[in-house]
Amino acid sequence: MNDIASRMRTFITVADAASFSRAAALLEMPQSTVSRQIGALERYLGAALLKRTTRSIALTSEGMAFYEAALRALAAIDEAEATVGLHSALSGQVRITAPLTLAQSRLIVMLARFQQAQPRIEIDLKLSNHALNMVSDNLDFAIRVGAIGDSRAIVRRIGTARRVMVASPAYLAARGVPRVPGDLIAHNCISYSLLSSGSWWTLGSLPPVEITSTFRADSPEALRTAALAGMGIAVNARWLFEEDLATGRLIELLTEHPPQDMPIHLIMPPGRYVAARVRMLADHLIAAFAADPLLRAV
Repeated sequence: MNDIASRMRTFITVADAASFSRAAALLEMPQSTVSRQIGALERYLGAALLKRTTRSIALTSEGMAFYEAALRALAAIDEAEATVGLHSALSGQVRITAPLTLAQSRLIVMLARFQQAQPRIEIDLKLSNHALNMVSDNLDFAIRVGAIGDSRAIVRRIGTARRVMVASPAYLAARGVPRVPGDLIAHNCISYSLLSSGSWWTLGSLPPVEITSTFRADSPEALRTAALAGMGIAVNARWLFEEDLATGRLIELLTEHPPQDMPIHLIMPPGRYVAARVRMLADHLIAAFAADPLLRAV
């Protein structure tokens, strides 16, 4: 059974990657071994699972049916192991991605607590504010902030990024303090290019407010640094500015009209079986987000 399960996992990786060489890299084994395992699986089943050409591979009709069955079978194996108390013996690697500032502010502490309870589970964390390709990067799941476009991925909302508007005391002394949203047009607003068009901000339930911006960046940390340098008014998640607000290095503005909150989602690739260690870490993070007043979903 172990040989069949191993070959099934190899087959699923090849099918997801649509490439023997890419699958071999993801599985960290020679391509010849991957080919040998797929060949052995096809001989065992008495059916061709993949259509091979010089440029690509694709599932046969039998391969498509077996792919779905293999996902269910491997999930059942993990579930069976969990029901007999094997959670304490779980091991292996979980690969995840998350935004840098969220990881620094909250996520890494959550992961540390998880590994205290599950020291044999390794975590490979890729930090990026951009959406990574979950299949080609071999990720088990992602934590992402913001709206999710049309996707076949499995998406669960797990929290809320509460955003604030801030500026440095030096900037406000030089340019004045905005009292109402319309005042922003007379100020320089630092735009986060991954979420903003650069011309409008949405404050709570108000219609979008026009802004003027001479500086844009695709990094929240760059926005924070620019705000501290007195370049203008910035908007981002409260966790980014917590220490600066507490020490007075930055001042929160227009508190009666806070920027629109952003959803936080946990995303898993479509169709892939979910190992018990992956489910356990995902469940741990879902509970940790729900327990954090600054992150829990509303």
